[in-house]
Amino acid sequence: MKNFKTVLAILAISIASVLPTSANTNTEPTSNEAKTVLRAEIVNLLGNHKYDLKNKTLEAQVSIMLNNQNELVVVAVNSNNERVAGYVKARLNYKKIDVKGIQKGTVYRLHLKMTPTS
Repeated sequence: MKNFKTVLAILAISIASVLPTSANTNTEPTSNEAKTVLRAEIVNLLGNHKYDLKNKTLEAQVSIMLNNQNELVVVAVNSNNERVAGYVKARLNYKKIDVKGIQKGTVYRLHLKMTPTS
């Protein structure tokens, strides 16, 4: 009887550890794919700017996160130009997006460049 209980316990543990891994049907994109899609959505939301940059390229480091309502929240914009920071905040803050694989509440940092338009 003791051997039967041991074999049964080993069998139960084996099944319990194998079934969850084989039943994974997660079809969400990997984190790199999700970040690429997120970046594309952000570039789409930013659109074309109307600023005269005098043939300079302005750069900004943008920290954003996704809240529980699937809205972008601009945490910080690090840039030498306040117009760039204001433009990014106005265009991105609390805009709804639908990107699978992005964890809510996680801060993502993106490097953005604003180039002169022709």
